[in-house]
Amino acid sequence: MVSTHLQLNGRAVVDAVLTNVDMSDYPDFCDAYFESAIYEDGTALSDDELDNLREQNFDAFYEMITDSIF
Repeated sequence: MVSTHLQLNGRAVVDAVLTNVDMSDYPDFCDAYFESAIYEDGTALSDDELDNLREQNFDAFYEMITDSIF
């Protein structure tokens, strides 16, 4: 679990977990995705919200990928 500043539609998201990070997919990592995450109030994100989380926070998402590799 990597902690970074993520937001979805103006709400803080915490405890985001990445999966499918594979070096053979470098540098695009197109198979990587958020497996789970929760809003700060404890509400779990739906699958659609997890997809939107990646889209709205792509720079942070990519940073989380590189942090998990090194």
